[in-house]
Amino acid sequence: MTAHAFTDADPLPAAPAVWDARRLTGLIADVGETGLRDILRLFQADLPFLQAQLSAAIAAGNAQAAGAVLATVQDAAANLGLAALAGAAGALRDDPLAPASVTRLEQEIARVRCVPHLKQAS
Repeated sequence: MTAHAFTDADPLPAAPAVWDARRLTGLIADVGETGLRDILRLFQADLPFLQAQLSAAIAAGNAQAAGAVLATVQDAAANLGLAALAGAAGALRDDPLAPASVTRLEQEIARVRCVPHLKQAS
């Protein structure tokens, strides 16, 4: 690891890759680029509902419900090749009632708002 070029400070840790390129390639082979884009749009349309469910579970102190929402996000994200989101949701399951869970999930969701050029993934 090298220091930052201008400050000699330690570099910031790299964020995990948003997309699993291998998984994207497999999905494109299975459902085509248009099909994958449609599936990703449906998942993104469900995310606000899932975020609201997580917020409600945390507010109610319901660890089981919060964990179930995080498991849903983790599984769906992993199936779609959204590696960073799946990893974040999995990590959040260790403490599902942490108030920062919603913010962390929102940060990872924001990173997947842009779909990569899928033809390059194939």
